[in-house]
Amino acid sequence: MRPIYHQTDDNSDAHLFFGLLSYWIVNTLRHKLKLQGITHYWTELKRILSTQKAITTKAENALGEQIELRICSDPTDAASELYRTLRYNPIPFRRHTIKTAPPPPN
Repeated sequence: MRPIYHQTDDNSDAHLFFGLLSYWIVNTLRHKLKLQGITHYWTELKRILSTQKAITTKAENALGEQIELRICSDPTDAASELYRTLRYNPIPFRRHTIKTAPPPPN
């Protein structure tokens, strides 16, 4: 791994931990895909999967309530094939709305 410059040892440890965790996850996914005959490089997998987005919208209604709407876009055919191969849910969450009561008057 290349040199890292952090102010504390805890920050350096966290950096190394997440670097190794990321490496392990990427290699596990690529190994699972390779067993099924899909031998894409990581950059190609990222490009395919980056087409799916999660969108969060926040607004205030007429009653003063804060409303947060979160939706997930539909995956492309290539992304759906990867999800099927890995046995992952192509839509990680369904549309949901969160209402927060208005703040009390001063």
